[in-house]
Amino acid sequence: MSQQPFRICILENGRTPDDLIDEFGSYPKMIDKWLSPFLPEATFTYISPVRGEKLPAPGDFDGFILTGSKHSTYERSPWMFGLIALLQQLRQEHIPVFGICFGHQIMADAYGGLNAKSTKGWGVGSQQYKYETPDLPGCNASFVFHQDQVQTIPPEATRVGGSTHCENGVFVYSFPAISVQYHPEFSSEYTQALAKKFRGDLLSDYVSANALDSIAHLPVDATPVAKWVSQFFRTYCVT
Repeated sequence: MSQQPFRICILENGRTPDDLIDEFGSYPKMIDKWLSPFLPEATFTYISPVRGEKLPAPGDFDGFILTGSKHSTYERSPWMFGLIALLQQLRQEHIPVFGICFGHQIMADAYGGLNAKSTKGWGVGSQQYKYETPDLPGCNASFVFHQDQVQTIPPEATRVGGSTHCENGVFVYSFPAISVQYHPEFSSEYTQALAKKFRGDLLSDYVSANALDSIAHLPVDATPVAKWVSQFFRTYCVT
């Protein structure tokens, strides 16, 4: 297995709420903290499209990671058009990309699928995911916080995992791209904080209470996903 150093760009598509960021950090920092122990040869750079920072050229990095976001892909804000164009360039140049939540959704849009608000409503807390790939456990719980879902699978994607709430939850593409609807980078403390913060606002009392109960009773171990993502980048990041 190659341990050659390589550079990964984490694209920040959403911001941690102001009252939580000091305690939990930005989404790129959460991803870095989660993944770097399993991928020590990688150097991570953060760039923020949602803040208006200029997107890099595809060849500036060996791989890319897309964070989640409070925004929906169908808003089609100007920065999202740039992100879609970059994703299409990454596919053309076979540069590996991994997407989380919003990242999963906008990758689907960029590659010929369709993301939309789900009639199933909000998924928040800990959910059991089932996998159809030997690279991941048959079942493994993950933290979720979303109401949008991929409704149409892109033609070059294979669905390899999902939950009762979100069928199209994990994709592997025929080019170097993988994505997940859940948040492997979230901690139980941060997911609890979100469920409490948005109770009575974005989330009904029932959804919030159910989320907190699920976190207490369904343990999450994001290690298998970290190993899967790390192996993905080791396979495709060639400098």
